[in-house]
Order: sequence, then structure tokens, then C-alpha cells
Amino acid sequence: MSGSDRSFYRVSRRWFADLMERLALSQKSRFNVLAILIGVLSGLAAVAFHKSIHWAEHNWIHRVSEIPGWLGVLALIFLPALGGLVVGFLIRFWAPEAAGSGIPQVKAAYFLKFGRIRGRAAVGKFLLGTISIGTGASLGREGPTVHLSAAIASWVGRWFGLAPRQIMALIPLGCAGGIAAAFNTPLAAIVFAIEEIMGDLKHKAFAGIVMVAVIAAVIERSLLGSEAMFDVPFHPEQVSGMSLGMSLVLGVLAGFVSHGFTQSLLRSRERVKLVRGRFSWMMPGLGGLLTGCIGALVFTQLGHLGVFGIGYLDLSSALAGSLGLGVLLALFVGKFAATVLSYSSGGSGGIFAPTLFIGAMLGGALGVLAEKVTGEVGLLPHVLALVGMGALFAGVIRAPVTSILIIFELTHDYNLILPIMVANLTSYAIASKLHPVPIYESLLLQDGINLRKFPILRPSQGWQGMPVSSIMTNTVHTLQYDMPLGEAYEKIKDEGFKVYPVVDEEMHYIGLVHRKGVRIVSQESPLKQVQDIFISDTFPKVYPDTKIRDAAKQFVNTEWIALPVVSRLDEGRVVGVVTLHDITRQQFLQETKGD
Repeated sequence: MSGSDRSFYRVSRRWFADLMERLALSQKSRFNVLAILIGVLSGLAAVAFHKSIHWAEHNWIHRVSEIPGWLGVLALIFLPALGGLVVGFLIRFWAPEAAGSGIPQVKAAYFLKFGRIRGRAAVGKFLLGTISIGTGASLGREGPTVHLSAAIASWVGRWFGLAPRQIMALIPLGCAGGIAAAFNTPLAAIVFAIEEIMGDLKHKAFAGIVMVAVIAAVIERSLLGSEAMFDVPFHPEQVSGMSLGMSLVLGVLAGFVSHGFTQSLLRSRERVKLVRGRFSWMMPGLGGLLTGCIGALVFTQLGHLGVFGIGYLDLSSALAGSLGLGVLLALFVGKFAATVLSYSSGGSGGIFAPTLFIGAMLGGALGVLAEKVTGEVGLLPHVLALVGMGALFAGVIRAPVTSILIIFELTHDYNLILPIMVANLTSYAIASKLHPVPIYESLLLQDGINLRKFPILRPSQGWQGMPVSSIMTNTVHTLQYDMPLGEAYEKIKDEGFKVYPVVDEEMHYIGLVHRKGVRIVSQESPLKQVQDIFISDTFPKVYPDTKIRDAAKQFVNTEWIALPVVSRLDEGRVVGVVTLHDITRQQFLQETKGD
């Protein structure tokens, strides 16, 4: 952080503290003021993101689909590929945290970084999410909206100079605001923040979560309207035995499909992560190209664009029971494959919307088949399409209560609550049995982060068990390995750090160099390069989730006074430095508190 930034934060903290004192507000009241601010900002950001994607889909996907002949088909194929290349380049060289849905990153920041999310994450998610989904990647906007809103909450906490634990408490508020505004579902947003992010119903931030969800939903409804997201036909209050029985069958099918979807996505992503080299950033372009081929095939044969982007138009048709069996199956298979390819290749977007889409197509197809077998014509296709949305959501996302509430709030139809509960809980039970680890935790495990090793820290756990990210220096200058020493010294001479990480041309950590060494050698041979004097990457390094006690053991084995902190999410990227001074200062603070 530069000196001007520090001055800005100090002035803003002082101004906020003075204002709170003049208003004679308690600590709880101050928290509520921040909750209101987060609710307003997250609601506005979510609406802007919604509008941005809607504009992009209309002006890119739909207009391209109107081009006649093979030229239009080729344009549909290559549009997602072009978007994927742009997104891959920006993720690689500008905003690595903008990849994926954003919810795993939020969970990692909440548990391991005390809620610290860079402001660039919000800007990156907004821009890259719009490009990725708007050009046809089979992804959704809800996960990125959660990441965007959580980043806003983190920024608000830092702007007002809150302590790390107070910033951490704001993250679930941002998540609730994001879901409430993205889906227009305040009740589901409240439950999601508790069920998926915190896992603690008794959390003291519960009142704030409710407040933010309501404010964000009010803003969304004021700007976009209060109607339900999907128009569904009227369902009778008394659900037939046939509908209830088929809902149970659908729950079983959805459980196995959820497992297949999760495993396909994880295995594909694992293979993509093995791709190395200077052109690895192009993988989202390859995923976009394959998505374009699938989507163009479905469009040319059946005239439906649901494989591309969010696909809510075809989803609404399925809920109305107006799609035939062939279309339902084609959209089910196409969306399944396209979502796996779009997400695993590194695109920017979530899996909420695709999960709902795939579930609706599965349920609708089962309903049509049941009608053909039984000869009973009526409500089954659109009843089971609605039930299938929640069943697949419960099996993939593993948030069973949220999955029930979200379908109810999306449709405003309470009459099907019993079939939805039967299908959702059945799907959840089967998917959990087949693969106990939820998908977001599985994605983090692929990145080397095990949240189960790091429950929310309590004082009884001791400061030594806290992650290094809670005490490290986040702002650190890196030196290119081929930088002349004279230029390197000019860059660091006014800085206070004694050691500096050295990175290669791809900004990956390869070693350390001492400030004193740079100064002395640069005076004698200014044209020599940093690589001539640095210590190679065999030098110890730590990760943001490394415990402080384990970092301290690293210092025992080296004479250096600092260790680089390297990201697990973006392998090799330096995210900070932890020093002996950081550890001793933390020890002193804890001892003075009587820890």
C-alpha cells in the first residue's frame, strides 16, 4: 500500500470514528450502519451485473444467431472461443481471482484470510463474468455476484479501518446481499450465507445478514421489478400421488446425475490444471470453442440457444411445459457437457444457473416420458421440471434448505413444496453418499486448500494456530529475475523491506534476494542481473493457510528473517511476506492480552 493510500485510510477511519462518536452509536449500531451500506452497494452492483450480462447476451449471442447461413453457424462456434481467449488472458495477467464461480474464493478468504478480498476481484468478476457469459460460456451470474458482493463487503471493512475479525464478519453479509439481488430471493439468501459460507446459525452477524438481504432485494425489485424470475403455470393445492411418486424417482435420478456432473467437472478441471507453459492461458478459449460446437449443433438442429450463456429463456419454456422430449434431452446433454467444459477450462462464471437449467431439463424429460407411459396428460412435465431444478441444485451445491427456499421464491408457488422437499432431500442424500465432499470444498482441495483443517478460529485455539495470512504483509514488491541490479535498487531503495521475492517472466516465485546484496553489487556492477545473486526456490516458502507455528519452525532452519507467502490458488504467485518481526509482534500482542 502506498503512502497516499495509507493516509487516505487513516483519514477515512478518523472521519468515520468521529461521526460515530458524535452520533453516540454503540459498536452494534456501527455494525448495522455498515450492514446498510453493504446492502445498498451489493444490491446496486448485482443489478448492474445483471443488466450488463443481459446486454451482452442480447447484443452478442442473439445477434450472432440471427446471421443467416453457415456464416452465422461459424460465428456461433467461435464467439465463445473468442470470449474465452480474452477471459483467459485477463485472468492470467491481470486478475487470477476472477476465474471460476467465486464462491470457493469467498470461502477461502473467509476462513483463511479473515475476509480480505482484493478490490480487483470485484472489478475482475464484473468485467470477466460479463465477457465470459455474454459471449456464450455455459455459466451463471449468481456465483460471481456473490464474489462481487463479498469483495464489496471486504472493501467497506478495510475502508473504515476495521480489524481483521470485524472484516471477516462482514463477508456473509455481502454473500447474502449478492444472492438476494441475483435471484430476488431474500429468504434463500439468508439461509445460503449461513448454510454454505458460515455453517453457524448462532453467528452474531445473523441480524446483519437479514438486513443486507432485505435491502439488496428491495433495491433489485425497485430497479428490475417485483415479479418472480420465472412464470410457472398454476399448480393445484392438492398434489396428486403420481406427482409425488415421480418426484421421488426424480430425486433418485438427480442424485446420480449430480454425482456425475460433479465428478465430470472435477476430473476435467484436474486435467486442465496439468497444462503448463506460456500458452496455458488459452485453455478457456478451447473450452469456449467446444461449447460453441455443442451449442451451434443444438441450435442448428432444434433452434434453441439454451446451451449458450445463462439460458433462462429455454428454462422458462421447460417450466411452462412447452418443450418436447427431444428438445429437453438435447438441452440436458448439451448444457451438461458445455458447463463442464466452460467451467473446468477456467472460464469466469458460476454453476448455480446451469445446475437449475440441467435439473429442469431432466425433470421435464422425465415428466414427458411418464405421460407417454401412463397416458395421463396434464401437469407432470412442468411440475417435474420445477422439482428437478431444486433436486439437482441440492445434489450439486449441497445446500438442501437453500435449494427448497430458492425454488419457492423463484416461482412464488408454494403448492409444490412437498414434492420439492421429497426430491431435494433424496437427491442430497444420494449425492452426499456417493461423494461426501461438497463441490466447492472439492474445488479448493484441487487447489491445495483444505478448509476442514481450518475451522473458524476462536481464542481457545491459540494464536499459533492462526494462518500466516492473518499476520503477513500483503503489499510486497517483487523483482524480475532478469532485471539489472541498478534498476532493481532504484525500485526498492525507498522501501523498508530487507528481502524481496524474485519472479520469472510469468510472475512465478523462483527465489529471494537481500536488499543489502542488491545495493552493494549494483554499485559495483549495475548491469548484473537479479538472477546472478538470488537464492533459488529451494529456499523455504509458506502458504497463506500455513499455521504461524509451522512458519516459525521454518525460521529455525534458516538465517533469513523473512519468508515469501505463495498462493495455492494461483500456483507460484507471491501474495505476501511474513517476517520474524510479524510473529514476535503477534506474540507480544497476545501476551499483553493475557493469552
